[in-house]
Amino acid sequence: MSGSKNKPETFKTGVAKFIGLSALAGVLAVAALAPAGLLGGVAANTGLAIFEGLPAYIKPVNGSQASTLFANKDGKPVEVATFYHENRISVPYDDMSVNIRNAVVATEDPRFFEHGGVDWISFLRATATSAVSLGNGPGGSTITMQYVKNSLVEAANLAGDKQAIADATASGGIQGIIRKFREIRMAIALEGESNKKDILAGYLNLSFFGNQINGIEAASNYYFGVSAKDLDIPQAALLAGMLKSPNDYKPDEESNLPRAKGRRDYVIDNMRSEGYITQKQADEAKATPITVNLTHTPSGCEANQTTAFFCDYVVWTVRNNPEFGSTPEDRENLLRRGGLQIYTTLDIDAQAAAHKATMKWAPSDNPNKIGSATVSVEAGTGRILAMAENRIFDQTQSEEIGHTSVNYATDKDYGGSSGFQTGSTYKVFTLATWLTAGYKLLDHVDGRVKEWGPGDFSARCGGVGGTWKPNNIVKEPEDLTVVAATSMSVNTAYVDMASQLDLCDIRDTAMRFGVHRADGTELQYVPSSVIGVNEVAPLAMAAAMAGIANKGMYCSPVGIDKVIVRATGAELKIPTTSCQQAVSPEVAAGMTYAMQRVISGGTGGASGTGDGTPLAGKTGTTDSGVHTWMTGFSSKVGTATWVGNVSGNKSLSSIRLNGKAANTVRHDIWRTTMQTINKLYPGEALQSPPASMIAATEIVIPDTKGQDPTAAEELINASDLNAKIIEAQISSALPAGTVVRTIPAAGVTVPRGSQIKIYVSSGDRSVVPRVAGMDVASARATLLAAGFASVAEPQPSQTQYFVHSTTIAAGLVVGTNPAGGSAAVKNGAILLIISLGPPNN
Repeated sequence: MSGSKNKPETFKTGVAKFIGLSALAGVLAVAALAPAGLLGGVAANTGLAIFEGLPAYIKPVNGSQASTLFANKDGKPVEVATFYHENRISVPYDDMSVNIRNAVVATEDPRFFEHGGVDWISFLRATATSAVSLGNGPGGSTITMQYVKNSLVEAANLAGDKQAIADATASGGIQGIIRKFREIRMAIALEGESNKKDILAGYLNLSFFGNQINGIEAASNYYFGVSAKDLDIPQAALLAGMLKSPNDYKPDEESNLPRAKGRRDYVIDNMRSEGYITQKQADEAKATPITVNLTHTPSGCEANQTTAFFCDYVVWTVRNNPEFGSTPEDRENLLRRGGLQIYTTLDIDAQAAAHKATMKWAPSDNPNKIGSATVSVEAGTGRILAMAENRIFDQTQSEEIGHTSVNYATDKDYGGSSGFQTGSTYKVFTLATWLTAGYKLLDHVDGRVKEWGPGDFSARCGGVGGTWKPNNIVKEPEDLTVVAATSMSVNTAYVDMASQLDLCDIRDTAMRFGVHRADGTELQYVPSSVIGVNEVAPLAMAAAMAGIANKGMYCSPVGIDKVIVRATGAELKIPTTSCQQAVSPEVAAGMTYAMQRVISGGTGGASGTGDGTPLAGKTGTTDSGVHTWMTGFSSKVGTATWVGNVSGNKSLSSIRLNGKAANTVRHDIWRTTMQTINKLYPGEALQSPPASMIAATEIVIPDTKGQDPTAAEELINASDLNAKIIEAQISSALPAGTVVRTIPAAGVTVPRGSQIKIYVSSGDRSVVPRVAGMDVASARATLLAAGFASVAEPQPSQTQYFVHSTTIAAGLVVGTNPAGGSAAVKNGAILLIISLGPPNN
């Protein structure tokens, strides 16, 4: 007596359906007796049609529905996750214990194998009560109708349709009646297209069993540690009884046990009454105490924490891309029910290295809640090789430190955050625009701190407003090459570069490298964007680095290599990488040239791998050290590491992570990750730019002597040099406030952008008049008239100032000290030199 009743759906079932439709007409007639104001327009508003097409998601798809995700190890696929929707493992009818099938039918729908989707006897009895109470009476739903309802609710939840959820769960009034009619229509249609076994299995695979557990297999695993096919009578009866009110009867709460046992025994009695078990079996089952073996089996992405966040990214890839369905609902259903074999781009060894380094140097349980994410992307393919985060992937909305379901590496639409300010890593796009415009790597730029106004920048795509005074973290050189500005990451120098370009061109360069804001809003082009105020996801920055490594050819990142439907072997269309030339190969080589100096002797020196692999990179630190970055590449792989505040604005320089200053661990994570990647994907020599891109443009310094300093400054700046007026004036015979000289001097050739210092006259000197041949009185008068304060004759003892002259008579003036024609300080003394006449023979 243990076999399920599975009577053929032939003549008898057809008659039942016919009678059912007649009864439904009667029920509709009962509804017509209700006040017209309540029912008026119902048909028009609901659009009910008895025989309209059955939605695909209503049809049960039982069997192996789990989707499996594979990574790569040594060129071979390795299973890393099996995931389902809502902790459900769908199994076919034959993999469900006969005990659970019998228990559910005996309690929920004893005539399940006899009716055509609606048990009209039960339904009419329930309707009589509901009509009087305007739908507030008992429901009389069959298993088929309950399955339809559960499917409608789930589909509405997947689509995020609040109105559809309300419609599918309405329990009273006119809306309750409408819901019931809809379930009847779909139940009858479903029975015409599916057999009883599939419907019962579909119902059990979809049912809720408390604790966020859906489906009989997951429930069996959790509560008893067994598979659904191995459930005995007491276990099956308990789970069947839970269907009425899962949270009231779930046996993992001690307070529920008396109530759960009563409900279980009720189900056992039903099984005996329906002839599924004998009285002896019933007595033995009821005498059995409730014994649970709670077994938490992590499923989905949570099951493998090393790959969890990448797994979640793949799930969102399926959800977001039309290749997997025309609507979000279709994609979710494919993921949940399609039995997909998803072969991803993830390299399990690279991932293990990134995960280990991230967790070591930025522990998930750090009390300051500092976050970190690292992503590696293969150059030329866009394939994501690693995606790690310093958190435990947890979709339970737990508030435990170190747990989250937010993927810091990705965009918000892919389960990520709204991104993080990139700091100076963004400077590489100004560098690219600079080289594209024809400027050189050894051109000089102005590193001085100054206030910039809106007129100092151009932006063809919009206006620029306000003033801005950027600073550097430490005092940097005022006059330096573009290469030095890159290696030392000098903010002010890069702002100077941007002032010579168009801010919209810089933005567009970043966009060509796939850079975009993680929150989906427009990429900003304000002046401060040059030093990284846009919030970007690490994945976007890693892909941009890979694009530079790939000779300027950017390839959009992808996480899936192929998807196969397990049941049919069919290969599905997937999102593929899209490659575009972001900058020319020569410009990419020029960028690489400067970025190599970041690691070989600049701010990224601590990221050097020490394995001989040629590397290039760029560091980034935002204001106050709230976010820190290390981005870079070998010839084969681009990697981006972010360490920073998930929320709040704590300075990382004041925080310790794993015994080190938090603003330095980005280097440890990046270096350790790349050491493994360099073994897996050996890098080659990085490309070199043409010599013409390196050598500076040479400029001749214009002559500005005697000019007004402001005019001289404008002339020098207009010559593509950077003028600096020296505040301290120098003594000069030139009029006060005029240019005396420049350093380097006028006429000298220097690199474009070099700083030219302008020295201004204090006007405290005059040219000494030439007074040779004059008598002393006349010479004195002439010198005093020239503005000199004191004129003196030498004392007899100062014999050096009495000289013989063949042309000037004795007693007359031969010259002066300082000499005539030279500039001398006006308030200084002029000493006369007196002739002794011709020398004696």
